[in-house]
Amino acid sequence: MQPYYGIIELGEITNEPPDGEEITARFVHYPDCQQLIIWLPQYGGQGYGNIRLIDCAKNAVIDDRPVTDRLNGGIQILWDTLEVGPGDYRVEIDHPDGGKHVILFKKYKKGVQPPQKAPEGPPQPEKRNSEEPIVYRDGFGNELPNEDLILREKIFNKMAAQFGRKIEYSGTFRAGTITYVEGDLRINFYHEMGGGNCMFYVDIPNETSWEAATHTPLSRRQEILDFVAETVRREQASSTRYEIQDSAIVYYYQ
Repeated sequence: MQPYYGIIELGEITNEPPDGEEITARFVHYPDCQQLIIWLPQYGGQGYGNIRLIDCAKNAVIDDRPVTDRLNGGIQILWDTLEVGPGDYRVEIDHPDGGKHVILFKKYKKGVQPPQKAPEGPPQPEKRNSEEPIVYRDGFGNELPNEDLILREKIFNKMAAQFGRKIEYSGTFRAGTITYVEGDLRINFYHEMGGGNCMFYVDIPNETSWEAATHTPLSRRQEILDFVAETVRREQASSTRYEIQDSAIVYYYQ
């Protein structure tokens, strides 16, 4: 018998049909011996049929014998594979309940190593859309408030409201109400026709009464009044100039 010392690489292990317990197998290579070791899922001394070795390239059975001939104990099969030449093979083991266990393997020529599989690296972090917010968690995995996202949302809402702000008018030219509208915020200012060089004036809360009258921070007073004054001039009295005083916006003829 010519010995073939090439390495065996095990392939897929299946059942035909694909149900029931599968066998397990491993290949052990020593300098003067090679063993294919198979563990059956149940006692091999009763009910099992034959074990066959099939050359896949030729689709030819090259060894066929009872399982008990290769049985080592109750469930272990030992098979010295030195006599198996290089090639692709299929092992079939007849099961007591019908069907068969199947093992695929490849034997390489002496000195040839199987292709090395790329080592599995550490799990890669899940790819995240650069526009998605980062989720922060505490040591127990509980999600923490994302202050960056909260701030960004506040700024966005503020900008959206301010870009959409407008002035509404009610009453007549002689007297009426000018309303500042910003989202859900509405601030009413009374206006009345003036005399002399004053075309009209708009009553506004002074700094002391601003927050109570408008329900907005004092820090926003100047910015809101600037918007009201300029918008009213542009929309209703483009030929005037205005002054923002302590308690009124006064529009003068130019």
